[in-house]
Amino acid sequence: MDRLLEHLKQIRAPMADEQQWRQKIQEWVDDFAARLAEIKAWLRPLLKDPGNPDRPLEWEDLKVLVVEGDHEAYSAPGARLICPRGRYVEIVPKARHVFKATGRVDLVSRKGRVLLARFGPRKWSFVWPDEDEWRSAELSADSLAKVLEEMLV
Repeated sequence: MDRLLEHLKQIRAPMADEQQWRQKIQEWVDDFAARLAEIKAWLRPLLKDPGNPDRPLEWEDLKVLVVEGDHEAYSAPGARLICPRGRYVEIVPKARHVFKATGRVDLVSRKGRVLLARFGPRKWSFVWPDEDEWRSAELSADSLAKVLEEMLV
């Protein structure tokens, strides 16, 4: 029991790079939150509200628990877009630490998954495999509309 207690104390003790890790995570979460707000603004003309109940999309804010490796779990924003007949797309942050990127968000629907990768502050692109290489399209209102059109049909 003494060894277990010592082990638990070591786990609880702050790691030397913990503050730096938390800063990177907060910066990525803040950047994603800003992109999510931008996405919502692009979709606003399509979103239902009390004054426009006939618009085709509903937006639900989500709070997502993200777990990366041995670090503490953290919370990040997400969203669910719901369209007629119950079809939906969830926008779910997956990780800050990603190979060749500084963040990954998945858009998930019954049609599958689309990856949105962060390549730097305010630099987000949809990415997908194409034969032996990866292709990308910078996140914009037009690229988002194209992705959502494919995911919601």
